[in-house]
Amino acid sequence: MKLIPDLTLREIAGEKMLVLNGSAGIDLTKVVMLNTTAEYLWNSLKEREFTNEDVEELLIQKYDIEKEQAVTDAGNWIRSMINACLIIL
Repeated sequence: MKLIPDLTLREIAGEKMLVLNGSAGIDLTKVVMLNTTAEYLWNSLKEREFTNEDVEELLIQKYDIEKEQAVTDAGNWIRSMINACLIIL
């Protein structure tokens, strides 16, 4: 899977947001807020293909969590990104 390339991570009013880049500039009709973990994963994965296991490993390395927790958290993050149409399968 891969993150869609038409999004840019921006800081707006102190919040991290993904905004859609349109032909006329930034389209603020589709904005996705990111927490610090989602921002970390986005920045780590934005320019490459990845698997569930890649996300799990990033979470384990960054947060020193158990594999079982990483599997759950990675699955939740991937599902939320798919639901927001931010991942190409």
